[in-house]
Formats: sequence, C-alpha cells, structure tokens
Amino acid sequence: MDLVEYAYQTAKHYYQPETYDHAVRVAGYIRDNPLIPDALREICTALALMHDLLEDTEYQGDVGDDRLRRGLHILTRPVGMEYITYIRRIRESAARQPEVYWVKLADMKDHLAQTETLTDRLKEKYIKALPYLL
Repeated sequence: MDLVEYAYQTAKHYYQPETYDHAVRVAGYIRDNPLIPDALREICTALALMHDLLEDTEYQGDVGDDRLRRGLHILTRPVGMEYITYIRRIRESAARQPEVYWVKLADMKDHLAQTETLTDRLKEKYIKALPYLL
C-alpha cells in the first residue's frame, strides 16, 4: 500500500466524518497547488490527510514512514503552546520539512473558507498567524 492510500485509510478509520471531510479538502488544496514541487506531492498529500490525527483522535502515530511521523509531530500543537509560537515552529521547520509548511497553509485556507463554521475568534487567530507563514 502506498503512503497516500495508507493516509486515506487511516484518516477514514480515526476521524469523525466532519474532520475527515476537512482533511480531504486540505489534501485537495495540496493536489491543486502548482507551487508544491512534484517530489513533495505524495508526502504533502499524506500529511494533509493525517494532520489532525494526533491532536483530535486516539491515533498513536504508528506510521512506518519517518518523514510522515516527524511531520505529524511538527503539525501537532503541544498542549499549552501559544498558537503564534506553534506557527513560528512550523515556519522554522519548513527548511528541513517543507511539507509541514504547505500543509499548514492549506489547513488554514480550509478553516478560513468554511464561513458557516468560522467564528470571529478563529478568523482573527488565523489572520494573525498568516504573516508568520507568508
């Protein structure tokens, strides 16, 4: 089984339906982004599908791919860490693992696009964080 198929199956198994839909949309943004190099497309897509697993589910991160495992840990905000500090950590990690940068941008894009569930508080959080990534 390839990495993306593993990610789809794992996401479907662990996420609630609305979170799974979010992850699939994030993966779609990755797929459609012409700025992401082809060499990163597979890892970005897999990471997009799995990016909320450690934070939102019982998934333990038992994936065999080291790069995917590291990306999941970078994209999982530690309890108590301020959001801007977390975003800075992602930006600093981008030189070593650019896929975390691409996935976080796609994640934020999806959250901002979901206007029916976007609260003023969440909108402010994401808009404040964007300059740290752009």
